[in-house]
Amino acid sequence: MLSAADSPFSSIIVTILAISGAWILRNAYINRSRVRSLRAKGIPIASHSLIFGHLRILFDYVRAHPPDASIYILHDWLAENYSRYFFEPLNGVPPVVYLDLWPVAPAFALVYDAVAATQFTRVNNLPKFVAADEYIRPLTSNLDIITAKSQLWKSWRTRLNPGFSSRNILALLPNLIEEVSVFVDVLQGLSGGANEWGPVFPLLERTMNLTFDIICRATLLHEQTNESSSPLKIALFDQIRLMSQAGIRRWMPSYWVSVAKNNQALRKQIHPHIVSKLQQDPSSSKALTIIDLAIKHDKDKVDGPFEVPPSVSDDATFIETLISNVKAFLFAGHDTTASTICFMMKCLQDNPTCLANLRSEHDTVVGLDPLRAASVLKEDPHLLNELPYTIGVIKETLRLYPIAATIRQGTPGSYITASGSTIRYPLEGFAPWVAISRIQRDPSYWVRPNEFLPERWAVGEDNPLYPSKDAWIPFSLAPRNCIGMQLAIVELELVCVLTARRFDIREAWEEWDKKLGVKATPTHMVNGHRLYAAGVGPVRPKDGMAVQVRDRYIST
Repeated sequence: MLSAADSPFSSIIVTILAISGAWILRNAYINRSRVRSLRAKGIPIASHSLIFGHLRILFDYVRAHPPDASIYILHDWLAENYSRYFFEPLNGVPPVVYLDLWPVAPAFALVYDAVAATQFTRVNNLPKFVAADEYIRPLTSNLDIITAKSQLWKSWRTRLNPGFSSRNILALLPNLIEEVSVFVDVLQGLSGGANEWGPVFPLLERTMNLTFDIICRATLLHEQTNESSSPLKIALFDQIRLMSQAGIRRWMPSYWVSVAKNNQALRKQIHPHIVSKLQQDPSSSKALTIIDLAIKHDKDKVDGPFEVPPSVSDDATFIETLISNVKAFLFAGHDTTASTICFMMKCLQDNPTCLANLRSEHDTVVGLDPLRAASVLKEDPHLLNELPYTIGVIKETLRLYPIAATIRQGTPGSYITASGSTIRYPLEGFAPWVAISRIQRDPSYWVRPNEFLPERWAVGEDNPLYPSKDAWIPFSLAPRNCIGMQLAIVELELVCVLTARRFDIREAWEEWDKKLGVKATPTHMVNGHRLYAAGVGPVRPKDGMAVQVRDRYIST
């Protein structure tokens, strides 16, 4: 009789563990050796252990920050603490910082030089980071233009570009104004009485409802979808929750059962709309959604009387890819913009002079009555083009609080060079990651870099405040820049115009603590602030940004 230790099952487990251990050790040796070879070439390398690599840096960062702090904070933290890890006499953080984090994470090349960042995104467009593909795979199976490769990406980017054009967004503007007006009503309901602050609540929850409804209308639906319990919204938000889970969780069958269930629910909501649009004459609607125009792109290839070309109506791959892109837009189009709205309110709260200037511009351009702002914009949508200070507020918010940063995959023979340096920084075996939060606050590129100065976006090139070329990159860099950039800017403009004069909005952490029953002094802070970049994946404001609202125009 075999003992438990001699059973075939035990032998299989031992074999698997041995193979896994050998694989980990092999990759550790490759990563450690690669970093050592860079040092031998004269490239500045942070203190590096043959056993632990650069894990000390990662562990120091983790110990110094709250558990929910976004990994993007690492960029600034490392730039501020570089002297603890580099022994060479440096004048600042090197333009490229190699981090060997195996087996906790892949090996990264943090790029702190704006010119170098263009070299692997614009000049030599390296492939997307593998881990980014894995992050979104449960939602789209990587059939979306965020992660699609080569020809698939090119063909679908061409199909989808018209839907995000300035012309089409202008046509959709009345629908977008309706959604922001709903958001205004929500804020009004959460305000207090005459000149009184209302109850504390997480602003992100409300901005996510807003941006979800906007991207729904712009992408797929003409009718409003602002009910909070819609099956589409429930399934998407739960899928996003699952996407943030990594490691062993993704190896469990229950995880993929939940993923499949959500995708089935999403498909059930999206597929009928696409089938309906496939049967429509593309000339029958003036206000076209993004998906209308994607379908129209293929229909227009057919000469003669209107008919649905077989490549569109019968190709299951086309339909599934279209559904995947709808899901990607619903995810990316609501999450990042919702967080940016929160940080924009934070910037205006902290800079009352800027808020006063913003309100003054709206008085001049849209009229003195903020309660009529929505109807005025519907009558003349081109007024949005006459708000330079508002655009400055948006761009400064995105500069100081970027939501995401480009990560690519280094390929054999790829390298970058930094401004004023002859060093060639190899990228093979590393994931080059734009250190966006540092670049966009770097005094080498920005005068008064930590100040919120919307006027810097309206000055001429001879003014010291004039933005530095290539150093503002919240929407990534061409050719794979964010396709929804113009839509996001218009959303943020509308929120500014319809809320800045109507409401006062302030952070309310003491009230939030009371609501949650927190008695002790809060310990979760970054640089002394309760509001910081948090979350896995795209940045979100801590605890959804606890705020109170006061209606400035409520009847007494």
